[in-house]
Amino acid sequence: MNNNSARIYSILSYAIKNKGSASFIASGGSSPVPIFKDLSTSNLDWANIEVTLVDDRSVNKSHVDSNEKLLNDNLFINKASNASFISLKSDPSEVHKIKQPYDLMLLGMGEDAHFASLFPSMINTNIEYFNIDSKPEIIYTEPLGSPQHERISMNLAMILNSKNIILLVSNSKKLDVLTKAKTNKNLPLYYLLNQKLVDIEILKTY
Repeated sequence: MNNNSARIYSILSYAIKNKGSASFIASGGSSPVPIFKDLSTSNLDWANIEVTLVDDRSVNKSHVDSNEKLLNDNLFINKASNASFISLKSDPSEVHKIKQPYDLMLLGMGEDAHFASLFPSMINTNIEYFNIDSKPEIIYTEPLGSPQHERISMNLAMILNSKNIILLVSNSKKLDVLTKAKTNKNLPLYYLLNQKLVDIEILKTY
């Protein structure tokens, strides 16, 4: 198990040890795939772990661009096949019932500094999505990103209802973007990095 996987394992196992269960909010994209595969073979008490996604594309769960498919193919295999999965796309009302704060929020980022499905264009059109004082909610978007699909996502206020937030950075270009985002209000990551509610732990995957 690599160091990144071990860090996530430790957070989830600590939660289970202390309260009997854990909540794991996962991201899509390629960055977490090696971590998912690692965790799938771990001896975590998966039956007591609730898993959902921070965002997904509005496509069928068998579609190649589905984050749900990504989890089914890479995490919910081996020992993790009995984890309790709640679909953000199909059962958003059930996602709202997951006890908060979440134990672990795992985020990726794009080279345009988006995270979850919170994109730069939204800063002008829907700044409330980035407001930490907004009502925590699940939002629905027009076709955005690459691949371009309608999307469903937690807003920043909902993301911040977490005990631990890990942001994966998968290459040096993204690390440069991350540095710029610390001071640039036109980049979505600015709003994640500059809030004072939860520390953001940065893990490099390269």
